[in-house]
Amino acid sequence: MSVDALAEAYGTVDAVVFGAGSNGGSAQDTKAIDGDGVAKAIEAARRAGVSRLALVSVLPESWRERDLGDEVEYYFAVKKQADIALSRSDLDWLILRPSLLVDDPGTGTVSLGRAEFHGQVARADVAATLAALLHEPRIGRQILELNTGSVPIRDAVEASVRRR
Repeated sequence: MSVDALAEAYGTVDAVVFGAGSNGGSAQDTKAIDGDGVAKAIEAARRAGVSRLALVSVLPESWRERDLGDEVEYYFAVKKQADIALSRSDLDWLILRPSLLVDDPGTGTVSLGRAEFHGQVARADVAATLAALLHEPRIGRQILELNTGSVPIRDAVEASVRRR
């Protein structure tokens, strides 16, 4: 989609979530989805007057102990560039970096903070955490990492509100 078409598709939403990812596929796909796609989403949000944009990213430590190959290394580099682009934007942004995504049932409990260990987390818990974060107006312009844990999602989100 063009930026204008994407902005039109946003309509009058309060927030946009960019959750697409190439998962370390070809460099061409990674650039198109994880790089250019995020840049388009940011610009489209500006044009549509949507000030809040949440990006589902990746933990930078994910499987770093393994030789992941050039395509996955490129994926991590592009994801980092997208994080930087969003964090330098004028939007009310949120970057959520989940651990390895699994299809297990959600538990409703997580470990959420500015730095988390890399493990795994159910997609359902990522979605529930993201929804709770978006409904908390005191959370913005933050990078948060997410892993399986023992804290109820609502409590984990409340604990992530910046205290001055």
